[in-house]
Amino acid sequence: MVRRRRHEQVSEYNLGQIERQAFRLEVELRAAQLALKPFGPHWDAIDQLHRDVKRALNLLNGRPADYEEPHFAPMSRGRRI
Repeated sequence: MVRRRRHEQVSEYNLGQIERQAFRLEVELRAAQLALKPFGPHWDAIDQLHRDVKRALNLLNGRPADYEEPHFAPMSRGRRI
């Protein structure tokens, strides 16, 4: 039986699929969290899952685990101020 070659990084195709599914999961998590009272066990579990998914996507995209997208002012046309 032929073995598949293993790689160091996730392929662009697989990364795109993962990002699509992560986006869909984030939408559902946000909707579920809005229906919960804050800081209960279910709310905390969803919050932790949100952070873990964000951390995993950062690492898969070659960014530091704690990377956050910089905020641009709405009227700056995408330029940093």
